[in-house]
Amino acid sequence: MDPDEDVRETTVDKLQSELPDRDLRFETAGTLADAERKLTTATAAVVTEYELPDGTGFDLIGTAQTACPDAGCILYTDTDPDTIDTAELRGSITEYVGKDSIFGRERLSKLLGTTIDTRVQATYPVPQTETERLAALRSYDLDNPDLLSSLDRITDLAADYFDVDRASINIINEHSQDFLACYGDAQDWESMDREDSICTFTILEDDDVMTVEDVTEDPRFETRSETLIDMGIRAYMGANLITSNGLVIGPLCVYDDEPRAFSAADEAYLQDLADVAMDLIELHSRLDGIAEGTEGEP
Repeated sequence: MDPDEDVRETTVDKLQSELPDRDLRFETAGTLADAERKLTTATAAVVTEYELPDGTGFDLIGTAQTACPDAGCILYTDTDPDTIDTAELRGSITEYVGKDSIFGRERLSKLLGTTIDTRVQATYPVPQTETERLAALRSYDLDNPDLLSSLDRITDLAADYFDVDRASINIINEHSQDFLACYGDAQDWESMDREDSICTFTILEDDDVMTVEDVTEDPRFETRSETLIDMGIRAYMGANLITSNGLVIGPLCVYDDEPRAFSAADEAYLQDLADVAMDLIELHSRLDGIAEGTEGEP
């Protein structure tokens, strides 16, 4: 938020270039009223000038406290901090960054990245290798029709073996879970917010397989269980798809609408299928590289 259009454009360009690994969407505004209209619960951070045509940056931050209470707020201004009384905000500002500082934009970029990471980790856990994991995910052509057809057959095998009505291969993007291949009722599912996803916990598993006998009894899903039950998910097992570099892009999952236990043999079988799915993804990637003359590891 800045009344100077040139400053807005320059700042966004700098932030995008400094944070290339994050899939960020920037909304800009030149007035307080316009900025307030653009605030949503999905807003991760607010960066604002202090002096605005129709108010102050404090007014915007105050509105953000209600519209997006988890968002970090950064005052990026050329106003002297000694002339600003921040007491009324009671620590709502993440930090003050002076525009006239020689390293102002660089500091803003680092602070924004940290602010977003902190907000994400407050709503769902993130692997330590998240940046590398997302880069690996983006390196694959996951829209290839032949690949998707092969992955569909794997979900068919999983559903048949476990005698369930739903199975899917999911990929975990930066802020969402997307369904790559589905069996049965899962074909009607759409992309969902990562914070509502059960699979965002699966990709953290050291053993690469996560089982949940009853989502209503698992404290990790206390705030998600209603969404999961509406989808027909009461019991769950997911096995991770692990790249040749040891990074997890998502899991192969089976779901039951009743509480259910899974054996060690069940876990091993699902992991075998997940390994086959990952092999297919990497094989298609290599074949695409050969066709384009760019063969190499993703």
